[in-house]
Amino acid sequence: MTILYGFRSLCLGVLSCAVLVASGCGDSRADSGGEAGGGRGPGGGGDGARSIPVAARVALPAELEVVLRGSANLRAREQLEVLPKQNGVVSRILVEEGAAVRAGQPLATLDNEEWRLQAQQADARARAARDASERGVALHAQGLLADQELERLRSEAAVAAADRELAQLRVRNAVIAAPISGVVTHRWVERGQLVNTATRAFAVADISRLEADVGVPERDAPRVQAGQQVRVRVEGAGIVVPGRVARVRPVVDPASGTVQVTVEVNPQQAGGLRAGQFVNIDIVTETLEERIALPRTAVLVDGAAPRVFLVEGGRAVEREVALGTSQGDQVEIQTGVTAGDTVVVVGQDNLRPGLPVRLMEVDGVAMDRQSPASAAAAPEGAAAAPGERRRQGGGGARQ
Repeated sequence: MTILYGFRSLCLGVLSCAVLVASGCGDSRADSGGEAGGGRGPGGGGDGARSIPVAARVALPAELEVVLRGSANLRAREQLEVLPKQNGVVSRILVEEGAAVRAGQPLATLDNEEWRLQAQQADARARAARDASERGVALHAQGLLADQELERLRSEAAVAAADRELAQLRVRNAVIAAPISGVVTHRWVERGQLVNTATRAFAVADISRLEADVGVPERDAPRVQAGQQVRVRVEGAGIVVPGRVARVRPVVDPASGTVQVTVEVNPQQAGGLRAGQFVNIDIVTETLEERIALPRTAVLVDGAAPRVFLVEGGRAVEREVALGTSQGDQVEIQTGVTAGDTVVVVGQDNLRPGLPVRLMEVDGVAMDRQSPASAAAAPEGAAAAPGERRRQGGGGARQ
């Protein structure tokens, strides 16, 4: 199992990171000054110098999920093989694979004609013995029957009753019944087949809950507890089903160095899950609030410490950052960036501290070459970088 960390954004959309630099951009001082705003606005170079086109993202708090990821095959919570309770010949098949059954429902029957006749004989003997015992009680009360003879009659009646129960049990056992409620997953027997008590006849699975066993590395096992949230994913099918950690085995497997964790999902919450299906499993071990996450590409790691570039006053400002957990192309920024900072996510490789920059995109909203009408219609957060808006008292968002 690999350790991954998932971010679930609270406020941000998906940022497009493509920057298109127009041909001839910045070829002259007049062009640079005109397009960059003459040193004013979010893309202004300040002194008419060539500005560097970049795309940026406004840093906002997000919810951070710490996730352990693994994979396994789903299985039914309970699956039982059904064996005949006595030897015999299969006379009828009553269900097929895929049928939903209730506990005790007949699945097949054995030829029981002989056992039925034996049960009738045993019933007749039991009734006769009972009648003899009742007559003996009456005679004994009149002093006409010895104590020993009465006890013999009572004993014979009890034995005959037990023989009747045994014969009736044989008749009942001629029915192969479902031991639990669920779905018939296998049928092995055929009509006319001679079976015994070791012959597999059917398999019935309770698929109201599906389970999977995931091996968690020993070092991570203390972070996993029963009841934690789980996401079960089927890659390529778009299926994501919620679940929970059902139980954690208290011992470590010495061969693999892992602890077995059993997760449970409810397939009724999303169709398409089947026992035996291969799935990916995310165990959410912790949820962290109010964390800032940025694209991994925004962080430069070629120096002594990781760093990012911010846009403040139309110029690049370098900040060293401390990185936290990561997931995919996202990484947590623990220090160095605060909420509201405008962070360069594309074009930072060409920047140096103090260079003028031109914002081509902020949070996916195109900024360059806007007409006055389109600029006025643009979202307030996209009309000027937050760093610039703070200096303008918020007026940079309006024309």
